[in-house]
Amino acid sequence: MVRSPAYGDTLGSLVQAYVREQCRVVHDARLPIASRDESVVHPVRVAIRRLRATLRTFRGVYDADVGAGFATELRWAGLLLGELRDLQVLSERFDDPGSSAGAAAHLIAEEIERDRADSWDRVTEALNGARGAALYAEVARWHDDPPFDVGSDRPADRALQKIEKTDARLRTRLRRARAASAAGDPAATALLHSARKAGKRHRYAIELAEPVMGAGAVYAIERSKALQDALGEHQDAVVALAFLRRLDGEGRHGEAATALSDLIARTRESADDTAGVISEVDRIRG
Repeated sequence: MVRSPAYGDTLGSLVQAYVREQCRVVHDARLPIASRDESVVHPVRVAIRRLRATLRTFRGVYDADVGAGFATELRWAGLLLGELRDLQVLSERFDDPGSSAGAAAHLIAEEIERDRADSWDRVTEALNGARGAALYAEVARWHDDPPFDVGSDRPADRALQKIEKTDARLRTRLRRARAASAAGDPAATALLHSARKAGKRHRYAIELAEPVMGAGAVYAIERSKALQDALGEHQDAVVALAFLRRLDGEGRHGEAATALSDLIARTRESADDTAGVISEVDRIRG
């Protein structure tokens, strides 16, 4: 195991600058999370995703076994926070004055708050426990003394090859989603979500490599953000539909039940519109 890359224009120094930034976000949010500060949930979850994506995309920069263990613990924490983030998105969706929740709005808000309290209980219990403490210690280690491997001494511009590979993976997944949607295959929804994940890894690789990409990085990042917005809106509809169906399955009556049924129908239209999402994606990617 290599203790540190040569300082300067190495792949290790480029990647580690990005990793260190994400580790700082996770570390600094420890106390806010313990106090149930909603404002840090999204930034920490994004930082965790960026770390996991970087470990996957830039294999060889770090010790593979140590990196795999770190990625496993990051995934665990990300899933915990993912529940909270989904509830935040649902709350924003249905609290919007333009929302069509109607008579079901109060019912939806109550359910979200119950779920949010339960989710926070799970998050704080887990991250305040032994496994959480070990994760934060590992985050500090990766910030201060990461386990570099021989690939860290490669030239920094090797990152450009990684960007090409992540873009190729994104194109493949979009092509599969496009084919499934054209065939009326319900798997198109899951394939779009898979493409969304690939798109995030592509975007994070571009962010990391911005120092060696030059001016073109800004445009590439903006286009990638637009892609994520399009795919994200569709996934938000899928998550909202699952939530509403669960709420509807609890047996409702009266005006709220009618409003909920109408809302489910409208949300289903958005969740099922894979062709429209793909059309927008194709427009963005040119």
